[in-house]
Amino acid sequence: MSIATLSLLLIKASLFAIVASIGMVSSWRDATWLLRSPGLLLRSVLSMQVLVPLIAVLLATRLPLPPGVKIAIVLLSLSPVPPVMPGKAVKAGGTHSFAVSLLVVSAVLAIAVIPASLRLLSDISTFTLGIEPMTVATLVATSIFVPLAVGFIISSLAPDFGRRASPIVAKIGQVCLLLGVVHPIVVMLPAMRTLIGDGSLAVCAVLCLSALLIGHLLGGPVRGDRTVLALSSSLRHPAMAIALAKANFSHEPLAVPAILLYLIVAVIVRLPYTKLGTRLRAEYVARGEAYR
Repeated sequence: MSIATLSLLLIKASLFAIVASIGMVSSWRDATWLLRSPGLLLRSVLSMQVLVPLIAVLLATRLPLPPGVKIAIVLLSLSPVPPVMPGKAVKAGGTHSFAVSLLVVSAVLAIAVIPASLRLLSDISTFTLGIEPMTVATLVATSIFVPLAVGFIISSLAPDFGRRASPIVAKIGQVCLLLGVVHPIVVMLPAMRTLIGDGSLAVCAVLCLSALLIGHLLGGPVRGDRTVLALSSSLRHPAMAIALAKANFSHEPLAVPAILLYLIVAVIVRLPYTKLGTRLRAEYVARGEAYR
């Protein structure tokens, strides 16, 4: 087995484990939570599926970026919430039910939104991308729906076991993810270096900051909801974007390196916001107040 194949298996296993661990401490009611908050649902869709992709498209069509970078930022802006997001968002002060529900809703919408958005973009501009809905549906099912359903079943049948096992399964998933991404990042490092000096790095930072701001402003009056939407809008499912890029745009060698570059930039750019949310939540808890 090659190192590349092993890395891919580790990444797939890690995503399955992380999503399953979320399901183990959640319920079907959590998954449908946004349906009972139509105003927040509408603002979430507006942030993640309209405004952030619009900014990505404007950057891609207006700036002289390499084609691979344009593909990367558009695919990332349309991809669903990454599997690790609910846990990260809750630690930063987010609402658990909102985070889980947003993971599910964004995955469902991605099946229709990604192909439709790219087809519309092809019709109104010279920026041509094409992806079949079944390609997206398969990726969403294997990386989100199936492991989440497994977690929900465990939570329903053996809730105590699910609560005890969830952090262990999540840790295993995180370790597998770290091990899995090392090889791709090392291999792509030379290509990523070429993107640093041509403006791609700055574009990644601008897109991430814009998404953070949009999500925070549209998150509503509840602090935890603002945190979840801001973090979810600014970082999308990188494995989904990479899989779509490889399946449809393998002729663009810079697409995957650009996705990895955005991932690194987003982690750094979001760090102050995440730490601020974590600190504020800790202060509210210490005072015995609700973080709202």
